[in-house]
Amino acid sequence: MVCRRKHIFFLVMIFLIQMIVSCAVIPKPIRSEAEPRVPFDKLIEEVDNYLGKTVILGGYILEVENLHDKTNLTVLQAPLSLGDEPKSKDRSQGRFIIAHKGFLDPEVYKKDRKITVAGIVNGTTVEKVEKTSYSYLMITSRSIHLWPEYEKYYRYPYDYYWYYPYPYYHWRHPYYRYYPYYW
Repeated sequence: MVCRRKHIFFLVMIFLIQMIVSCAVIPKPIRSEAEPRVPFDKLIEEVDNYLGKTVILGGYILEVENLHDKTNLTVLQAPLSLGDEPKSKDRSQGRFIIAHKGFLDPEVYKKDRKITVAGIVNGTTVEKVEKTSYSYLMITSRSIHLWPEYEKYYRYPYDYYWYYPYPYYHWRHPYYRYYPYYW
């Protein structure tokens, strides 16, 4: 009996791990070629070691620049969660530029959208951020995943029972039937 429970537990754990791994947004052939997760600060420091290699990065779009034959996306890097979705901006370790062959619509790829990219490291480039020079990591995209926007809505935290005439408010809300008197 104990052995059977261990087998069931083991099978359930394998199933859960498989479900988590199968939720990846980067295609398997590209993922298999990619370097294991490399910390972004290490990638910036040792960019020469990763030239021409595929890495998977994510973050938040800062700027979209459409050129004649390509689009440059400037991205604020954020660590990736288990499903490759970028985490909080507060944990960013820098910025990088994605060069994508073709046109990306700036209304779709707009500021503050989450993005995950698998791409080839091309080196670094120095550009201005406000009045300071900043070294950006350059990546040529192989696969881009734009995360859906979640609609934020405000739900009023109180019920509206007090807007009904006094003797009728409990008919709309049966759980307030005996309010304010509990006898």
